Amino acid sequence: MSTTVSGAQVLAGMDRLAEDLISHAEELRALDAAIGDGDLGITITIGCAAVREAIPSLDPADIGAALSKAGMAFNRKAASTFGALVATMGMRAGREAKGVAEIGLAEIAAMCRAAAQGVKERGKSDVGQKTLLDALVPAAEALETAATEGASIPEGLRRAAAAAEAGAAATETMKSQVGRASWFTDRTAGVRDPGAQAIALAFASLAKHARKED
Repeated sequence: MSTTVSGAQVLAGMDRLAEDLISHAEELRALDAAIGDGDLGITITIGCAAVREAIPSLDPADIGAALSKAGMAFNRKAASTFGALVATMGMRAGREAKGVAEIGLAEIAAMCRAAAQGVKERGKSDVGQKTLLDALVPAAEALETAATEGASIPEGLRRAAAAAEAGAAATETMKSQVGRASWFTDRTAGVRDPGAQAIALAFASLAKHARKED
């Protein structure tokens, strides 16, 4: 069972994740249109394409720098609230793997936790306010528990994906409290948060490909 992944594997996973998210752009657009301006699908398509374009130039010997640069590439081409949060997540996660060419589940958990903290600070939001944090924080917690229990990376990502999906599903009963969606508070009830769904889809992609490689 896999206990570490190389920088090359991280970049390959990033490429597949971006490809998978693009395939769900219409789903995310529809969710966003139900509670906001409906531009998330376009943001995902443009931003993820920018990440895929940047990957060949990223150094697999420095996972941290690669993540930071990928996040910035997303926001540079798809500047938006979501793009800014992606850049923040990339930079915060990148700090946890600066100069590192190989990471294990404990490092992945720390990166996810750092990304969540960055979003909390940048977005001035927290769990329970119908944002992507409702999927990202449970995923971080699942990764931390899995790492403590000595789970493999595929198993840890499987648990994180399940936690992220459950967290995203839970947003269906919430009303938006922050960001543009908060302008339409009442109509947001009964609709899954698009940002949380994007995070759930991202972890589902990581788990799927990690399982295939194991």
